[in-house]
Amino acid sequence: MPLQLESERLLQEEKRKNFLCGGLAGEIQQVAQGIMLARETVELQTRGALAEEQARFVAPALADMEVCVRYLNYIAENLADLTSQSQGRLTPRLQPVEPAWQWQQLVGLVNESCPEGERVVWECSCAEGQFVLADEAWTDKVLLNLLMNALHYTQSPVRVCLRPEGEGMCLTVTDDGPGLSPALMKNLFKPFLTESAQDGTRHGAGLGLYLAREYALSMGWGFSLESGPSGTSVRLDIPAALLRSEGHSALRSAGRSLAMRAQQAGRLRTAQSCLSL
Repeated sequence: MPLQLESERLLQEEKRKNFLCGGLAGEIQQVAQGIMLARETVELQTRGALAEEQARFVAPALADMEVCVRYLNYIAENLADLTSQSQGRLTPRLQPVEPAWQWQQLVGLVNESCPEGERVVWECSCAEGQFVLADEAWTDKVLLNLLMNALHYTQSPVRVCLRPEGEGMCLTVTDDGPGLSPALMKNLFKPFLTESAQDGTRHGAGLGLYLAREYALSMGWGFSLESGPSGTSVRLDIPAALLRSEGHSALRSAGRSLAMRAQQAGRLRTAQSCLSL
């Protein structure tokens, strides 16, 4: 009987957590929409109506509001995905994706955005034109979450390496930060766990690494992490079910379109917002 009561308690606790996360995601999105509407209203009403000196102060404030809105939407998206994962509804939309090109573009966009210069080193020894069945958005989000996590905890460049592994691919994201504490390693893949960065500040809600792993596993990828005093390395093993470029020329031209880059730029701006807060 005590075991049955404990199981029932845990089940009810999980239901309350899912209800809370799902509700918070919706509330946060509504707040973000309200802030964005207010920002657009201020921008429209002040455009051309302010002296140059006044406009110099308004423009940065509007930019800061947009950063905050993107960060709120990022939190809401993560909470919604966490709820879906807890309920067994986190399902990838599989389609042919070219990881080498997609990640190279993403790393380039990250480096373009860094005011202190290039922070990410990209290395790729995979042949061009190798497609895998994956979720296009998750393919970006896995790497973005790993990069955001690594860049918070080291001032040195983060190394991203994609190489052939058997008939599949292997991606590693490596930093030379202080490594994860034993306490965090013990509970590594539990949501909402965070650790202070080198400057003593805490970043994020503790969902980035957790969700990166869930996205990867849901797509059938392997995920492993090693951490010590000399740094942390995350490894993704992408299965051997590669789709060669033959017959995918249309997919490539579509995947390399301006629309695709715009989607990546949108995800990047979200990452920039997270890194700047």
